[in-house]
Amino acid sequence: MNFDREIAFKGIRALYGEDGFKKLQHAKVTVVGIGGVGSWCAESLCRSGIGSLVLIDGDNIELSNLNRQLHTNAHNEGLAKVDVMKNHLLSLNPELDITIHHTLLSENNIGNYFGNISGYVCECIDDIEAKAYLINYLHERKIDFIVAGGAGGRKDPAKLQIGNILSAKGDALIKKVRQTLKKKYGLGLGPHDLDIACTFSSEKPTYSSKQDFLENNLPAFGASMCVTACSGLLMSSWILNKIVRS
Repeated sequence: MNFDREIAFKGIRALYGEDGFKKLQHAKVTVVGIGGVGSWCAESLCRSGIGSLVLIDGDNIELSNLNRQLHTNAHNEGLAKVDVMKNHLLSLNPELDITIHHTLLSENNIGNYFGNISGYVCECIDDIEAKAYLINYLHERKIDFIVAGGAGGRKDPAKLQIGNILSAKGDALIKKVRQTLKKKYGLGLGPHDLDIACTFSSEKPTYSSKQDFLENNLPAFGASMCVTACSGLLMSSWILNKIVRS
């Protein structure tokens, strides 16, 4: 059976118009971190007609990812997340131009993957130092990108929103990133030098009990797909609107 993109993306063409659909088909988006947020972001971008995706993640699937990560099932533990996600996305759109990198980003190797960066970026990693370095790197090069705030420990997706990383309140992860950006890179010291979009939640996170953490091998806080997925979908919607309005 041949894949008919005109039929597959009828809803996208109707929503964004033919010109908008053409922009999406010619757009390139890089998703960094294919976890509880990034996997849903990549899924949404693929289903929305993005022509080219780059996925970057160094982790392998663990069964404990099942509650929140789109690509995890009971049979693929140990496989690289980017490999599984690539095969899944190609099953949705066989014409998708997709590149994967099974690597953990660090200050030492970001230039290897973003040296000739173009298009748009969804930043979905949770390592503070790597996150801040990548944000500064993309900011310096004037790339359109959006940053994922904390989604773990939250139960209410209605508390998620998109705002400026400089003024986002109530999200500890974004606060730590903001502090690192100021301390290491001098970003955010002026009133207008940090116009960077991010998702964030105003909901106070729920932590596991001390007993469960110490005795039952539970993480400090859990995560709900309802929230992580919505964070990824918010990010993809921001990117899609950026593309069609360009």
